[in-house]
This record gives sequence, C-alpha cells and structure tokens, in this order.
Amino acid sequence: MEEVKNYESLTYDELTQISRDDHQEDVRQYDKQQNALCLVVIGAIVLICGLLFFFLSVVRKKNGSTSIDPTVLPFYVSMACFGASAILLVIGLVRFFKAHVKRKELKVEINEVTKLKSKMISQND
Repeated sequence: MEEVKNYESLTYDELTQISRDDHQEDVRQYDKQQNALCLVVIGAIVLICGLLFFFLSVVRKKNGSTSIDPTVLPFYVSMACFGASAILLVIGLVRFFKAHVKRKELKVEINEVTKLKSKMISQND
C-alpha cells in the first residue's frame, strides 16, 4: 500500500507542478493500458488461428472414426499458436491491470491536489 502524501505544506506552484506531472503520468499509463489491450487482442487472434490449425490436424481413419494426428504439421502449428497466445494474453492482462491500478492511484492524487489548489484559490479571494 502506498503511503499517504501530505500536500498541505506545499505552495500553489508546487501543487500545480505535481498536478501537471500526475496528468502526464496518467497519460503514459493510459497508453500502457492501450498497448496491453493490443497484446490481448493479438493473443486472441493467435488463439483462434491455433484452434483452426488444431481442427486441421484432425484426420479421418479408414474405419470412419476421427482422431487428432500429432504427426502432421497443423498440429505443431496449433501448439505453437496456443503457446504464443498464452504468453501474449498473460503479458497483456498483467500489464493492463498494473497500469489500471497505477491510474487509479494517480486519479486519487490528482483529485486531492485539485481540491487543495481550489481551497487555496478560495482563501486568497
């Protein structure tokens, strides 16, 4: 858990700089979220390709039954696709949720700084 920061003793200009920095960091974290979602979408597409190749590895035997033939190329391609999609999905989801948590923390800090700035403005009037 992050420590609670005390901004009461800061000047208006210092609060403005903190607010500016927090907004820039929020934009960076938003970009990280969007990049992570791209990884998730690519992982889902690779997963679908893996499923298609997996179905291509199903062969019909002479007695009419069907089974998966692990010696054909589509089976190996499907396994590679499943592995790649798992990696992409895990990395994408972890990055997304890390950026999401960071953005939530930043929004709380931005709101606190904004309230202090508006309080300072109202006291000066």
